[in-house]
Amino acid sequence: MKEPLTDPPGQTPPGTEPPGQTPNPQSQTTSGSQQTPITSLPQDIQDYIARLRDEAEAANKAKKAEAKAKQAAEEARLAEQGQFKELASKHELRVKELEPIAQSYNALAETLSAQIDAEIKDWPSVVKALVPGADVPVEQRLAQMTRLRPLLEKLQLQTRGQQPGNRPNPAPVSQQDARQQHMEANRASFVQKRSYGF
Repeated sequence: MKEPLTDPPGQTPPGTEPPGQTPNPQSQTTSGSQQTPITSLPQDIQDYIARLRDEAEAANKAKKAEAKAKQAAEEARLAEQGQFKELASKHELRVKELEPIAQSYNALAETLSAQIDAEIKDWPSVVKALVPGADVPVEQRLAQMTRLRPLLEKLQLQTRGQQPGNRPNPAPVSQQDARQQHMEANRASFVQKRSYGF
């Protein structure tokens, strides 16, 4: 014989409400078009909902303010980049202007350096050692060379005076010395003529 079907213990059969609960009234059921008015809720829940709405509104305002701040920062960054681009383009133009000048200067510096080297090659080693090398800018070499020229001339005068047959400072010739030399020359010629005749 078959036993009758019974529900397991603790479960209520379908279609019946569990014991101790009352069914929802039709006015409180939420369907797609019906909402419970807030005024029908207890005051503490109304306050809680109002607080939630205020917090949501404040959060929305904060999000909007943050979005505006980000947008303003982005606009400022783009504007700054625009200025940097403008500044970079100005510097690029300036570099293009200065490149030919720099090339011309370098060529002139090389030429001048070669002239300095050619001029000082015959200088005495004492003076030549005082001229800076090619690793120094040509302006400084030229200035030092200009300062050393008087010293070079003084050394050259001393060197000429030490060579045989040259005196460093010849004595000036006066009129009396010239007359005396003339008379001595006449006497020598007279003596020479006289000795031939006899």
